[in-house]
Amino acid sequence: MIKIVKFTILIAGLWLITLFTFRVINNDKVAVIVTDWGQPEGFSESYYQGIAQRSRIGIASTSEGEKCTENFVGEFPYRSSMGSYPHVSSFLTNGFEEYFDNYGMYRFDATQDLYTNVLDESVTLSKKEADKYEIIKVTGSGDGYGRRNILTVDPRNGVDPLPDYYKIFASNGIQDVREQDVVFYRRNNKLLGAEKETTGMHPMTDFMEIYLTEFIGDYFGNQVKIRFGMYEKNSGYSARHDDVAWAMARWGGFKNMLLTRETTDHNFYANHFMTRNKVSYKLCKSGLDSRVDLKQIRQVGRTPEYNLMLIHNMKRYLEKYSEDEELSLIYATYGLPWPGRDPKGPLGAPHPWIKEVYHENAFNNYLSFKRYVEAYYDQKSGGRWNINFNRSDGFGSNDSRTKSLYGYSRFPSTIFGHPDDELRFETIRDQLEQAIKIDNKKNIIIVPSHWYYNGQDTSLKIRELNQLPLNSVDEMNQGIFDISWCEKYESNGSLTQLLNQGLNCPDDYSKITLMETFDEVREEFNVGYAQRIRGGIEQFGVLPDLDIEILASGPVSYLNGGTVEINNGRLKGAKLFVREDPHPNKPESYSFESSYRHENSKSPNTDGDAIRPFNEFKNHDDHLISAWFDFNAMIGIQNKSKPNEFMPNLVNAVSQSIYFGPYRTLFNAPASITIPIDTSKISSNSKIQAYIFNDLSQSFEPVFHTPGGSNITIDMNLGTASFDTQVLGVFAIGLE
Repeated sequence: MIKIVKFTILIAGLWLITLFTFRVINNDKVAVIVTDWGQPEGFSESYYQGIAQRSRIGIASTSEGEKCTENFVGEFPYRSSMGSYPHVSSFLTNGFEEYFDNYGMYRFDATQDLYTNVLDESVTLSKKEADKYEIIKVTGSGDGYGRRNILTVDPRNGVDPLPDYYKIFASNGIQDVREQDVVFYRRNNKLLGAEKETTGMHPMTDFMEIYLTEFIGDYFGNQVKIRFGMYEKNSGYSARHDDVAWAMARWGGFKNMLLTRETTDHNFYANHFMTRNKVSYKLCKSGLDSRVDLKQIRQVGRTPEYNLMLIHNMKRYLEKYSEDEELSLIYATYGLPWPGRDPKGPLGAPHPWIKEVYHENAFNNYLSFKRYVEAYYDQKSGGRWNINFNRSDGFGSNDSRTKSLYGYSRFPSTIFGHPDDELRFETIRDQLEQAIKIDNKKNIIIVPSHWYYNGQDTSLKIRELNQLPLNSVDEMNQGIFDISWCEKYESNGSLTQLLNQGLNCPDDYSKITLMETFDEVREEFNVGYAQRIRGGIEQFGVLPDLDIEILASGPVSYLNGGTVEINNGRLKGAKLFVREDPHPNKPESYSFESSYRHENSKSPNTDGDAIRPFNEFKNHDDHLISAWFDFNAMIGIQNKSKPNEFMPNLVNAVSQSIYFGPYRTLFNAPASITIPIDTSKISSNSKIQAYIFNDLSQSFEPVFHTPGGSNITIDMNLGTASFDTQVLGVFAIGLE
């Protein structure tokens, strides 16, 4: 186990200073930049102001066809790098000034009868001046999204966390959304007990930096340099990722650059807009973009290591239930808007939510996790518990989205589709209401699987949006972020919750537990993340110190797929087949205008060709994409599992173990693997199984059925076995 110590970006800062002294050339080496939201451990005013600006407002295009704005969205003059707000709210626009500045946020000092602005303390109003305008409390009893009451009181005790904050409806020369953001974060941090200015990095981020730095040194030596940069800097502790990338390109001389994110589910908002686009813009503005080959690792979910980590994380919660009780699992992920807002004009929000492949990726990750739960814990596969994954309504198989207890978390329910749309995306609360009110489920565990630590999202935001109870500040200060409570829906449809009694619920209530994220399994999480980064480095042709011999390689493309095969020698017949894109130009061509919108919505579109989200993956071509990007595929032998350990043998193997890479490369439409086998070890009634090496357990485990994939097949004439997979690695064939 790695010893947990306080670790900051101070080392990275010293490295940057060194680079400014002289420029070096590292054309053959790889620069890895690990990036993240970079949330401080406590409260940092500058961080939260900066992250709000960078993540939702961004930069406006100043002229049509402006250099370096190729990745901006919207039509000029309403074009910007983010486009998630209406343009006129993000940028002061002639003729639309009231959308930019219509009110002000102030803190009232009763001793001076003075209102002081939350962003600029030089902007003040006396009580006499303020009384000329409409004034409302910032914190009230609203839903958090309306004009009147923008934030709620503490749901645990009804106490107002911002008792002296007011919204005054008079323009003051300061952007409204920035004022609202800073109040929002001040309120959140008070509810989380993080009021003090302790601005160190979150302990999980510190741990990650230590672990990954040691991993890169052990596996790649001086061939790879790893640095850490965040979406917004935490002064004295972290740097912005685009600044780190610029320094590594300009002064480090790195041509090969890998950008990584630890998020479970790949989405364009985080990986394209926040990660790659900001780095690309910085490099372009500096004239460095042509020097750098940027590649990305966009998610960590769906790998054997990630799924096994989740299995280990949930065991302590399962053990609170007996084998006789049915236990329902609600899988919780972030969720992104569908289909988004109308992008046109000054009041449009052009961020292309409708083009998101997030929805497909996240559900594939859920199904991959589900196979592990079935194999390890479900009674139907020999496990201890009677586990339910489904709701009674919906349509399709039990692996369909509309029949799954699969919930979005991070936005209001209305963001995910019209309430009457049978293909809308359900929230955690939607799933709880169905499970308790309709299906009468008595034991429910909510499994968060997107966020790698217990931050603001899981501790506060998703709970308020889904009516889940909060831990006390004392519990959070002790590192306790799981919680159990009792719920029932009354005959009139209202919700009743009993708190502070754990799972000791009356008979007519359902028992609910919200699990923690991954703080307690932090090393296991980082084992999986490190292996994903390893695969990203391998995309540049740089291999780890694991005694790997490549016997065949060849190109695979995002659009056309590809085939790589060993045609002679001891591994003759080993093959990787990646399917072509089953739906070229989708979701890239999707638009809000052509999306389905229910007949009862404000702007209906029920045309038969309207774009609708998927429900399930019955076949390979039910996925929108196959490979995620162009890459050079490799087949060979990996003799070591770690730099100082040999690869273990698979018991009952009928093949050699074979490396297919780049390591942990992911697919949506399953790729097919073919492996030569020893047919003399297989009788007519033998059952064979494909296995994949898991770096967390350091052992081989079954390759489970993939969404839309085919079962394993044997060709006795050719002496091969073929199977489908959504992730590359080291595979072998063995007898069951």
